[in-house]
Amino acid sequence: MLKDLPRVSSARAAQIVDVGYEGFRSYLKRGLLGRVGMLPGFHRAGADTHDDPMPRSGWMSFGFADLCLMRIAKLLMDAGFTFASANGIVSQHAIWSRMAHDDAPVERFLLIWPPYGDHIIFDPGDLHHLPKRLEEAGAQGVYTLLNLGDVERYVAERLEHDI
Repeated sequence: MLKDLPRVSSARAAQIVDVGYEGFRSYLKRGLLGRVGMLPGFHRAGADTHDDPMPRSGWMSFGFADLCLMRIAKLLMDAGFTFASANGIVSQHAIWSRMAHDDAPVERFLLIWPPYGDHIIFDPGDLHHLPKRLEEAGAQGVYTLLNLGDVERYVAERLEHDI
């Protein structure tokens, strides 16, 4: 099961995501993934309720769902998305929740189109809608389509084997 894969250190996470260690730390300090997948902070009555917007900057271990989202962000930035745009997409609870609960890689797709990084997740039961949405996105000229199952397989393989 994917959620049973081991957690890894920051250095190993950087290798799995395929970004340099310093770049990886920089992304975390800039707020990569925000608070997605985390419970809100607990505060006593009357206390300041500010929750750190970049809590992962101090983390030293990362799990499967975090690594998948970081890999997606890296792929999007490689495709020309800004850090803010890529982070805005991967910081959504909808993607994290699906990946955190998968037992095996699932053929689902992420369709993103300009100008604002609008996106839709197509789960296996929704794939019959994908051709129509691709046609609509193509009418705007450019779109990005990622197979999230491929991302899950990539991360799982890297977690299971030494780099």
